[in-house]
Amino acid sequence: MDLPPVPPSVRALATSGKLPPELAALFTPPGQEKWTRIAEAVDERLDEVDPAVRGAFALAGAYGHLDDIGFLSSGEMAEHNDRAIALLERALEHGVPDEEAEDLWEVTRRVPEVAHLARDREEYLAKHGATAGQRLKAKLDEADARYAAGDRAGALVLFREVGEADLWGEFSGAMDMADLGWCRLLQDAVRFDGPEATRRIWQEARASRHAARFPHPHWSVPLAELLMGAGVPDILEVVVAERLDAALRDHLPWELSEDERWTLSRAIDELEQHHRA
Repeated sequence: MDLPPVPPSVRALATSGKLPPELAALFTPPGQEKWTRIAEAVDERLDEVDPAVRGAFALAGAYGHLDDIGFLSSGEMAEHNDRAIALLERALEHGVPDEEAEDLWEVTRRVPEVAHLARDREEYLAKHGATAGQRLKAKLDEADARYAAGDRAGALVLFREVGEADLWGEFSGAMDMADLGWCRLLQDAVRFDGPEATRRIWQEARASRHAARFPHPHWSVPLAELLMGAGVPDILEVVVAERLDAALRDHLPWELSEDERWTLSRAIDELEQHHRA
């Protein structure tokens, strides 16, 4: 979970001159605060510090308890969130302005939902011995092994199962892995069955994603390289255009490496030759 910027009163603690040196040192250098240790120190020594900075110190403790909270177990998330809430209340009692605490209050309101998702993951892991993504990866590995051993029919069944994984249910968050199932099917169709079979699989893959796009940007360039010279310029054009769109969008652009730029430039050259023909 992303935290808001460090509140001004917390940033000022290091140079306030009102904290014992060993506590002030936890806040330096700026941007490298020791938030876990700060949270522990606030829990242990809040009532010992100068009342003039007690509110800011409590606010720092709340920030520390929320820092990296998304990486904790669901139970630990709840514990740290409860402690953050208590410290935010103490901070307000000791004069911290509401606006300095407001963003952290918002974080505490989001934590229960994140903890619920974490609990679901923990229960899934306890039941299956692996995460959903790991199970999908294991099936893909088995399919790859079968394909390499010459069991094409068996491998294609597994590739399809990976591609058709329920990304809005059990396998949410594993879209990039599921896309590999479809990419393997496309690769096989290009190799053995020709353009029309490739188009049929492409249409199935696109339809399986509903509102989402296939392929995931991570696999777009390898897929473009696979499709070059395969007699499906219509598909290649879509893959290239959507990958460039992902790289150029204003919000969270998916940047291209130099190697990816080179591959896409070759794909664009092929498309231009096709359009001139």
